Amino acid sequence: MVKSLKFTHFQTMNFKALLIFLVLAFSSPSWAEVDSSNLTALDTISLSEVTPATDQQWKSDIALIIDKAYELTGIKYKLGGSKPETGFDCSQFVKYVFEQALNLSLPPSARSLSKVGETIKFEDLQPGDLVFFNTRKSKFSHVGIYVGNNEFIHAPRTGKTIRVESLTKNYWLKRFNGATRVEPEETL
Repeated sequence: MVKSLKFTHFQTMNFKALLIFLVLAFSSPSWAEVDSSNLTALDTISLSEVTPATDQQWKSDIALIIDKAYELTGIKYKLGGSKPETGFDCSQFVKYVFEQALNLSLPPSARSLSKVGETIKFEDLQPGDLVFFNTRKSKFSHVGIYVGNNEFIHAPRTGKTIRVESLTKNYWLKRFNGATRVEPEETL
């Protein structure tokens, strides 16, 4: 049995409004040049009703970042390593993930990565954020990628492999230095 789709008047109006918005956004160099005299009040849409394309793109970019990071789980740690074949250190792991997932070039060290992006509070962490730790009696000496649910993925140390760990584990919680959110326009 085939079900037919029926749209409510509200859904039809929202779809029309979205189409109008897209046409206006991509065909006109300026909103002022649009002739809106033949639009009804129901056909218009406020910008707050539509998630901006850049926000939607960034959400899908975050999924790419997390997927690429998980693909590398189990690869061995290697100080200075920058390829899956040789292994990774923490900052090269982060750099590689962002390059492969989004073609974004990030700095090569944890300390320099800490200077890129917007500073984020612990309670405001979102997947894709970079998390920093003091693991060598030096601020920002270790970095990982937050994946959600108070967990992050990282290349821990010699003899270990890339893995997911809890931020609330006492060891990491005591050494947490801060976090940043890297957006595409903020990268090098």
